[in-house]
Amino acid sequence: MYEAFWGLSEKPFENSPDPRYLFPSAEHRRAVDLLTYAVREQRGGALLTGDYGCGKTLLIRVLVQELERDGVQTTVINYPKLSGTDLLREIVYQLGSEVRSNSRLKLAHEVGRILHEGVKRGKHTVIIVDEAQVIERQSVLDELRLLLNYQLNDRFLLTMLLVGQPELREHVTALPQLDQRLAVRSHLHTFDLVDTAKYISYRLGVAGASRQLFTQDAVEAMYNRSYGCPRRINNLGDLCLWTGFQKTVSEIGADVVESVA
Repeated sequence: MYEAFWGLSEKPFENSPDPRYLFPSAEHRRAVDLLTYAVREQRGGALLTGDYGCGKTLLIRVLVQELERDGVQTTVINYPKLSGTDLLREIVYQLGSEVRSNSRLKLAHEVGRILHEGVKRGKHTVIIVDEAQVIERQSVLDELRLLLNYQLNDRFLLTMLLVGQPELREHVTALPQLDQRLAVRSHLHTFDLVDTAKYISYRLGVAGASRQLFTQDAVEAMYNRSYGCPRRINNLGDLCLWTGFQKTVSEIGADVVESVA
C-alpha cells in the first residue's frame, strides 16, 4: 500500500522468515558459522537459543539454504510438541519415508536405515528441531538424545540442532546425557542502538530504498520502544511507514514512532 510512496519495491518490515532479510550482525554471523561448523565437521549436536523475536527461525532458514547447496540432507521439525513416537514418525516422514506402525522400534530402525543410505550416497543428515522449548517431557528430549547413538567408528550419522527460547538451556541441562553431546552452543541477544540503526537501514536497502527514511531521533525512539528486539522493530517500522504515508511526510521522525508505539 505504501511502497510506491516511499520508493520501495516491497515492504521492508515483514515478519516472515525471508532469508534475504537476515541482518548480518556479528552475533548472527557467528551463530551461522558455529552451526555450519558443527554440521561440516559432523558433530553430534548443537544448541541455538535466543530471546523471543531475535531471528532464530530466520537464521535457520539461511542455514538450511547453505547446507542444501552443499548437498546436506536437512529436515526441520517446526512443532515438536509431540510424543516420542510421533516425533520419530515425523522425522521419518520428513526424511522421505513413512512407517505406519506405532512401534517405536520399527520407527527407530527406519531412521537408522535412512541415515545409513545417506552415508552411502555421500550425504550427511541434519535434523533441526525449532521451538524445542515447547517439548514438555524429558522422555522426548531423551528420544532425541538416542538418535545421536547412530554413529560409525569415526563420525556421527547425523547432526541435531536444537533451537529455542532461553528456557531450552534449562531443559537440556536437566538431562546431562543430552547436554554433554551438544558440542556447539550459541545465543542470540537483542540489538543495541548501533545494530538497531544498522538493522533498519539494512532492511530498507533490501526493499529498494535509495535514501534514509528514518531520522536519527526516530531510530532512537524505535530502539527505546522495541528494546532492540527485531520482531518489535519490524512491527513498529511497518506502522511508521504506513502512518507516514497517510500523513504524507517526507521522512519518519520520532513523533511518528511515538504515535504508533
